[in-house]
Amino acid sequence: MTAIFLGAMSAVAVAQPRQPLTVTGHVQGYSCMMLNLTNEQLADWENAPAVLAEPSPNAAKLGVATANVIVASPRHEVNGYLQMLHMDGRPGWIAANKVVPWRNVSNPQTRCIPAMMSNNRLGFDYIRPRG
Repeated sequence: MTAIFLGAMSAVAVAQPRQPLTVTGHVQGYSCMMLNLTNEQLADWENAPAVLAEPSPNAAKLGVATANVIVASPRHEVNGYLQMLHMDGRPGWIAANKVVPWRNVSNPQTRCIPAMMSNNRLGFDYIRPRG
């Protein structure tokens, strides 16, 4: 009986439409940057720079950076590393030469703002000019 109930609950969970993510607020004290990599380099995870626990090459690795990076604003650089937020919300550090100011090539007036999303995770709000 329990197996049938769990199976039925799984079917209900799958059948329900997924709610789109929405921005619930902006993350104060941070700004967007992007990785200093070509599109070809971005396609290979081996090129993703490390997110470190401390501003040191010997620090523990928390993970790897995503294409867009949330960095402290104003910029806080120590030993060639920028203070940032890893996408799981933990503070971390990334080599400063691995990131450049965020920009949208197809629409240069678009702005990127670090945001909290409706799933309680970090994300990005892309503000496009009206017109």
